[in-house]
Amino acid sequence: MDVRSRLGGIDTERALFAAGAIITGALTVLVFRSGNEDQGALFAAFSIYLGGAATPVIRDNVSQYKRTGAIALGGVGIVAILMGISSGLPYLFIIGAIAAMFNLF
Repeated sequence: MDVRSRLGGIDTERALFAAGAIITGALTVLVFRSGNEDQGALFAAFSIYLGGAATPVIRDNVSQYKRTGAIALGGVGIVAILMGISSGLPYLFIIGAIAAMFNLF
């Protein structure tokens, strides 16, 4: 398996999603280790979304994955706000869901 030949087939957008998933996954571990489980769960949800967007099998088989995933993250944000989690992430998720509902990305 030649790695260089496979790198040419990776789309730039997928590479950015993959890098974001790795960084967010590392931040998730750090947040959980600091003792903030609520915010860690939000980071984990976001890293799952980014990982799915980077994975060709998921992204190619789920129609409009970025849009439906962003709307699902908005639902997670609403639940987090109703649970009283003090973080800016739920509001970011809701803003992303509103943008996805208006088909802005």
